[in-house]
Amino acid sequence: MLDLIKQSFDSPLNGWSIGSFGAIGEFMWDANEERCAPDGDRFGCITERGAMAVTLREDIQPVAYEYLTKDPRHWNQGVAFCLEADKAMMSNHPVVTELGPDHGALKVEHRDHIMFDMGLQRGFVDVAIRTNDKALITLLRLACGSDLLAPGNPAMGAIIKTGPHRVFTTALGRLEVYQSIGIEKSPEGPHTHVLPKLMASGRAFSANIPIPDRMLPMFTLHAANPCKDLLGKGKAFDERQFHTYQQWLKRFSVGGFYQQKQGVFGWLDADTLPSDIALSENRLLRTAVRVAIRQYEYLHPEKQSLLKEWRHRFDKLVDDVSGEKDKVNL
Repeated sequence: MLDLIKQSFDSPLNGWSIGSFGAIGEFMWDANEERCAPDGDRFGCITERGAMAVTLREDIQPVAYEYLTKDPRHWNQGVAFCLEADKAMMSNHPVVTELGPDHGALKVEHRDHIMFDMGLQRGFVDVAIRTNDKALITLLRLACGSDLLAPGNPAMGAIIKTGPHRVFTTALGRLEVYQSIGIEKSPEGPHTHVLPKLMASGRAFSANIPIPDRMLPMFTLHAANPCKDLLGKGKAFDERQFHTYQQWLKRFSVGGFYQQKQGVFGWLDADTLPSDIALSENRLLRTAVRVAIRQYEYLHPEKQSLLKEWRHRFDKLVDDVSGEKDKVNL
């Protein structure tokens, strides 16, 4: 697994994230960007726009997954690296809190900058900002003890205007974003989101990701997708990327997901009609069938007639999984 993670950090085709449902930091890098590795026993990547570093230990549990998108030609995929919930809890501050100099910063020159927990109370993820801007530090100190997301809190406007570093930390990972906050839309490259309505749901992570009971995701690999890039733009199908990720899925998927997909591929290879198939009511396995249909269409475009019947029976409706209304870019 260590080799797989190292290889994944070495490719700009992969992305990473740390966060909970409604508050997330995302990291990626471009092929022409200068980068270096973090110090110590952490693995990751540091660029001028952001950084990501993770620590591995024996009780980590990878969970590989695929799930549907609104675009009926596509799917999302990734690997969530999880810990048992009772080993994953962080500071969980309920209000803005000064933390002092950030001695754990991934760049040495940031270790004397002052860190403030944003008070989002995300349980297993600490969400903070870091700055050496004296005026912003003064304002944030005045805001300590307050709800950052409360209407009229001047600290939020100052953060958006000033664009301090954003830092997301779990028991096994740290993600830092250095570039400015996108006012109208997220910038390309490392960025963060805060979605108050999603946070209010009380979920720890998206229902689309089959994290086992009593486990929480410490960091997530968004593995290179064979039919779209990291920005979600469609591209020519890359069969090599498809088979590369299927090895992750075979090894680390849960609930019989991979096996169900292989069953669908076998039925389609044998020209089995969908009317001859009785599917489980299990949501995860039904998702596996729908994802398999979409993937098989790329692998065997010559079977359009059969696939049309399968899609009509099993993949007519496309779930709305975006969940990104009421977004605040940070």
